[in-house]
Amino acid sequence: FDPAELFEHWVDPVLLVQWWPRVASSDRSLGGAYRFEWPQPGHHLYGNYTAYEPGRRLGFTWTWSHEPATVQPLQVDVFFEPLLEDGTRIGIYHGTFMENEFDARQGVAEGWIHFGMLLAGLRSGTGRA
Repeated sequence: FDPAELFEHWVDPVLLVQWWPRVASSDRSLGGAYRFEWPQPGHHLYGNYTAYEPGRRLGFTWTWSHEPATVQPLQVDVFFEPLLEDGTRIGIYHGTFMENEFDARQGVAEGWIHFGMLLAGLRSGTGRA
């Protein structure tokens, strides 16, 4: 993917459901809201876009519907860097976690690896389309 094309896979509901949530809605603008759903097991992820620079950077808050209302939203920042040869490198910064949340950090890292492989598979034809 080139950076602009890859960025679209993070914000366009039609493209998102090919690799990440099963159901997606997105107000594709700075400050806009998004909502992702996994009907089985009934999880909902939602937040707002805090950075929206197509092909360069996407930032968003991250809150699960099953978490207590007292839990502060996390911040996710995704950077898109064109490679000299074909392709794009993405950097994902997800946090901030408390010191004692090692298991949460581990689970988030494993989740990004899993879904990142599904996203990469779309280009090679092995993704979850």
